[in-house]
Amino acid sequence: MRLTDDERRLVGAQVSRKETVLRIIRSAILDGRLTVGTRLNQDEIAAELGVSRMPVREAVKQLEAEGLVVVYPYKGVEVAQLDVSAIEEMFGIRIALEKVAIARAVEHLTDRQLDRMKRTLGKMDEALKVTPVDADVWMKLNDEFHSLINEAAGWSRLAETIDVFRSNVDRYVRMYLSLRGREQPQKEHWALLEACQSRDAAKAQTLIEQHLWNTSNALIQAIASAHLETPQNSTSSRAKVNGRALNEQEP
Repeated sequence: MRLTDDERRLVGAQVSRKETVLRIIRSAILDGRLTVGTRLNQDEIAAELGVSRMPVREAVKQLEAEGLVVVYPYKGVEVAQLDVSAIEEMFGIRIALEKVAIARAVEHLTDRQLDRMKRTLGKMDEALKVTPVDADVWMKLNDEFHSLINEAAGWSRLAETIDVFRSNVDRYVRMYLSLRGREQPQKEHWALLEACQSRDAAKAQTLIEQHLWNTSNALIQAIASAHLETPQNSTSSRAKVNGRALNEQEP
């Protein structure tokens, strides 16, 4: 597997083997190096990362719980696809959690945190002026804005759980949604900031619910228009990253 610089540092860090493997595979799925339907060969992953199969199996179990992979008994492990019902479920859960988070955040956000949210939205406005819009820049800033709200809630487990659902769905947002028409979601972001600044928890909850359902509906429409189908079991026994087999090395 072609590793990023951060992932190479992670391998040598004082982190459990399971956590190291988990972070590396999760990162490769979320940034698109491991695409939907890619089969993961656990033996090859273990060999490349210099670990036994046990931490790989443990990591796969966690990734399955997060909805990032599907385990087929006696057949193997594949990067998961999301169907329409799964997307609706993911966003429904996110809405329930983020309404709790934003209600608490409204009470606890400091002036400094509100200023960071405002500056992040300013950067997003600037990103929209670039043609074509840089998807990586937009997604990073979008994650930063929402994370500032969720972290301000003060419940770390809540923020971590939201991150799991957001990361899973974001890979599809990145893949299927055109960044044209981001002006409306950006208006919704500014409205969220205004509600937080005015300490209006009820309004903030209504806005975050509308914002997330709008994103969900746009994603479902994009997938439907692309005529995407749930992938069948791959005939390939080796996962590839950017066209490379898992055990290929950088030149």
